[in-house]
Amino acid sequence: MTMKPVERLNDPVLEREWHPVFAAEQLGDKPQGVIVLGERVAIYRTPKGVHAVRDLCIHRGAMLSKGWVEKDVLVCPYHGWKYNTEGQCVCIPAQRKDERIPVRAAATVYPCVEKYGLIWVCIGEPAKPLPDFEEFDNPAYRPLACGPYHVNAAATRIIENFTDFAHLMFVHGGLLGHPDFAELPDFKIFKEPDRIYTEDIPIFQPVAHSGSEAREGTTYVYVKEVFRPLAARLSKRDADTGQTLWILLTINPVSDMESAVYMVVSRNYAFDVPDQQFIDFQNTVFEQDAWIIETQKPELLPLDLQAELNHKADVLSVAYRRWLTELGVKVGTV
Repeated sequence: MTMKPVERLNDPVLEREWHPVFAAEQLGDKPQGVIVLGERVAIYRTPKGVHAVRDLCIHRGAMLSKGWVEKDVLVCPYHGWKYNTEGQCVCIPAQRKDERIPVRAAATVYPCVEKYGLIWVCIGEPAKPLPDFEEFDNPAYRPLACGPYHVNAAATRIIENFTDFAHLMFVHGGLLGHPDFAELPDFKIFKEPDRIYTEDIPIFQPVAHSGSEAREGTTYVYVKEVFRPLAARLSKRDADTGQTLWILLTINPVSDMESAVYMVVSRNYAFDVPDQQFIDFQNTVFEQDAWIIETQKPELLPLDLQAELNHKADVLSVAYRRWLTELGVKVGTV
């Protein structure tokens, strides 16, 4: 990710959310720098687990992500100051060993967890733990982390695209839908305090899943759900065989107009098919989504339901916008 200067975004709601920042398997023994809501963050791994701190040495402002890890401490590359996993400086090489290290010599620590093959960071006090989803946590379903996909668009626009059914036949025409089958059935949505989701919705898909028993296209039963402001998931099931693909999509809002998108894909079938085939399919699908999202105007998601013309096919999108208003989300909205 480009570590260009960005302005820290003020959003009390999103500051308390978990944001995906890195693929877990790619976080080796070197610190990495990421940006969350405009805040530079350094993530690193020790024998104790994964950790995150503000990417700033309090001494002279060097980026801690440019340093290195020695056992359980993060070392600043400028003057060698060492910080433990609680953020306290435990060594200043330039001072005598018997001198007391100032209490102010500390790094700002952020909550950090590893889950679903991703590293997640919260730059505030987490509103709640990450939810437990069996299909993305159980190795039996072969969860695969995809991305990051860097998009010059608001995270809210990307989530709304994920909730949309009517674009499948055109943006993904010939793959996830077909213009001849563009008519959608009326469908219901359900709202709970922490999620919005649909009932079962049948969609004809010209290209069957990788490894599917169907040789041609088939009708899949979709369920889509938004469970946090910038996190959603779907399942699509072959009603005849029960073969199901699950997708988790979650976004790190780098800035108001720059997003890093991560997906986790799981399945209950075709375990003999190479995992890369499923990853490649998602790469293709998201590439088709990204270009259209980047063309949308206004760039930020309008929460005023009169600002754009809504259709009955947009019922999940409308519910999502209303939910963002209820929550008080500011970043990515207008």
